[in-house]
Amino acid sequence: MDKQLEVMHRAYNDIEIPQELSAATRMGIERGKQQRRKNRVVRRSLKWGSSAAAVLISFTISVNTMPAFAGSLEQVPVLGKLVEVLQFTHGSAGGGTIQDGVDVDFIALKTQGERDQLILNFANPDEDQTLASSYNVKFTEYPYTMTISVSGARKFSAAKDLETLKASRFVEDAYPLITLDDSAIRFSVTFKEPVSYEVKEYKDPAQVVITLKQGAGDQKQPVYSLRTPSQPAGETLAIAEEMLFGVEGLRMLKDQKGLFLVEAGYYPTEEAAQEAMKQIQTEHGYAEPLIVEKRMAVELPQSISADQ
Repeated sequence: MDKQLEVMHRAYNDIEIPQELSAATRMGIERGKQQRRKNRVVRRSLKWGSSAAAVLISFTISVNTMPAFAGSLEQVPVLGKLVEVLQFTHGSAGGGTIQDGVDVDFIALKTQGERDQLILNFANPDEDQTLASSYNVKFTEYPYTMTISVSGARKFSAAKDLETLKASRFVEDAYPLITLDDSAIRFSVTFKEPVSYEVKEYKDPAQVVITLKQGAGDQKQPVYSLRTPSQPAGETLAIAEEMLFGVEGLRMLKDQKGLFLVEAGYYPTEEAAQEAMKQIQTEHGYAEPLIVEKRMAVELPQSISADQ
């Protein structure tokens, strides 16, 4: 406890005061710091637990009563230095730099009011990891899903953290995806409802922060998914995805029973899905069975075997 309190004291006193604040506000913050130092000397005989409570109360009052100060805290680069805010096209965006040997070593969940943040951290056992490795974030619907792919990643230590993401008010499931590329990792997050999202990339340390908020709940019509039968995650599933590479809307999903499937897009009518099936079989030479499944916006894929 003593050590944690000392860290809090240092963090508070080390906060930089932004230049754009008014002179009166800056003086007020400085007086607050000086008064806190004086109070620490006077209260030296108090228990550390009481002092810790006083620090937190004082800090909370400052944030709530000084809007300029509260705003400046949002700019403190506690996650590192902002590299970019991703701009999405058709639900897809990417960033980072081409690297190799990277480990996505942890994924953290942070709740802030009505927002949840998923924080991905990049590490390298052989050198300091200052920049995120090349990555892509893609959001899709039916069901609402976020798929993250990282290139140049040889390890995925954060796979153990995917279960903890279910503590988010928005997350239904989170799971890794198999890939035939040994220098890439992928995982998907399925949402309980529509979400709005913002993705920011940071450096020093190398992190990607995905901010989620409740999205618009517009009424959506059902679609007709063109998909493979359900099966366990494995090489056969990855080969099916490889054979269908280039099909618009291609993705790998987890079904209602925990098995996996490859979806070759979804369509507004059953006739359109059947027509797409014929085209895929002709152009891609895909001879394995494909299934047309009707699905609602928040509905997970059904578990359908090849002989059904």
